[in-house]
Amino acid sequence: MAEPSVTVELFGLARHRAGRADLRASGRTVADVLRAIVRTCPGLTGLIAADGSLSRQYVVSLNGEQFIDDPAEPVPKGCKVLILGADAGG
Repeated sequence: MAEPSVTVELFGLARHRAGRADLRASGRTVADVLRAIVRTCPGLTGLIAADGSLSRQYVVSLNGEQFIDDPAEPVPKGCKVLILGADAGG
């Protein structure tokens, strides 16, 4: 069975480093989706820290409603993954 495809929207620092506002990526977990994003947008290398945690440079949200700390969090089919620079609110 194929991995679900999700829409990823990039804001602030993430958008600047990726050179684009959005893309499609596949993955069952947040970590899977982030790895797929890095393959497409190498400027975002570092979304996942060396220890496997989410980088503190970015904030990840599912559908703009739930902020994610756990890279193993499942990503539901049809979900929007939002990635913002951690300083976007400041």
